[in-house]
Amino acid sequence: MTDAVETAEAESLDAIESDIEYGVPSQEIRSYMEEHAIDHAILGTHGETDFSRYVMGGVSAKIVRTFPIPVMWVREPESNE
Repeated sequence: MTDAVETAEAESLDAIESDIEYGVPSQEIRSYMEEHAIDHAILGTHGETDFSRYVMGGVSAKIVRTFPIPVMWVREPESNE
């Protein structure tokens, strides 16, 4: 998280916020988005592909299914190490 904040500050973005909440992740994220009138979300994903993950859905998949705003998924590039 610290790296992301430092990168955003270096690019002179207007507002940088960080919050720690406890509870069901998808519900907490959705509540935050509603409270702050978020109109577009960019969420990280691990891109899990096993069947149980597909059936149950991850946190970002639940956000996509339950919130009526555009959502972009991003995945960390694979390491060459």
